[in-house]
Amino acid sequence: MAASDYSSSTLCGAPGECARGSDLGTDPMLALANGRAFFLARDNDLLFEVDTSCGRPLSRMSVASLGPTDPVSGVRRAANPHDAAAAPDETVVVPLYDAARIAFFKDGELEPHSIDLSPFDADGNPQADAVRVVVIDGAAKAFVTLERLDDNDLLRSKQTSQMLRIDVATRSVDGTFDLVGRNPFNPMSELAGALFMAMPGNFDADDEELAGIERFDTATSTSRLLVRERDLGGSVAEIAVTDGCGAAIVAGPQPDVNPTSVVTFDPESGEVLSTFQAPILGPTPGYDLQGLAWRGDRLYVGDRRRGGTGYAVHVLTRTDRCTLTRSGRTIDLPQRPVALRAADHSRLR
Repeated sequence: MAASDYSSSTLCGAPGECARGSDLGTDPMLALANGRAFFLARDNDLLFEVDTSCGRPLSRMSVASLGPTDPVSGVRRAANPHDAAAAPDETVVVPLYDAARIAFFKDGELEPHSIDLSPFDADGNPQADAVRVVVIDGAAKAFVTLERLDDNDLLRSKQTSQMLRIDVATRSVDGTFDLVGRNPFNPMSELAGALFMAMPGNFDADDEELAGIERFDTATSTSRLLVRERDLGGSVAEIAVTDGCGAAIVAGPQPDVNPTSVVTFDPESGEVLSTFQAPILGPTPGYDLQGLAWRGDRLYVGDRRRGGTGYAVHVLTRTDRCTLTRSGRTIDLPQRPVALRAADHSRLR
């Protein structure tokens, strides 16, 4: 579990086992892939590989040397690693949101070669956000989302977003695919060869035609907008998918408020099972629900509102195909939750 008040951050494993430190930065994210987990201190350009059973840091990696240089001051800025994914050969692939590059680590060392992404957007930065590594016909492929926002207009989504396919063995792009929705946001969720993406478009609208939940087939590199934003009643900020049931945190369009709800959908058919107006959890007064993870038939939802004993991670239990009920149990954190990744059954009972 990663938690932050955006002035400091906390990394928690099992309840009661939390660590703080200046290295953890103020803008954290978690990544889990192929049995390896990473805590990203984005503003510090650091990645920590962590023990999947307890969250204990195992190693420290830096991408600071790849940060872009400010053209006016000449000062090197943060590269801003946004996600990480491990390949079967232990290569770690890292999209750098502000450096417009894909970095690679092997055996904990940053490789000298990185992929320049500046040609993928006219303004020089396509905002590479999320990555997943999938083995296709025996070859490891890294799929990376490109938001392609307007750097000159408050990072608004105005053009087609894309998916890059990178051959991990050769460290090269071997495919670029237009997505249907716009602004792939937060980490992707993977299920049975498909990647599911939150596509909020712009958060100040809840009825955009090219927004919702997108499903990308990694075998065919084809994509479809599975659920539309207007049918959910809000902009999709985060998703978590398990067999037969998808959950999403959606936000309302009120600027600087963006109340949040947890909704559900069928990941195969796209049927909407609950909406922002009739949610599983919420609506909240503001952008309060953050962090979403499945473990078996339990869904964990982070809540940034302070309770009597801390900041809650709500535990919901699935019954039937996709019926979720409050279990009455919470996990309390010392700081506001940002991201959740469930990696070990024994630590979440």
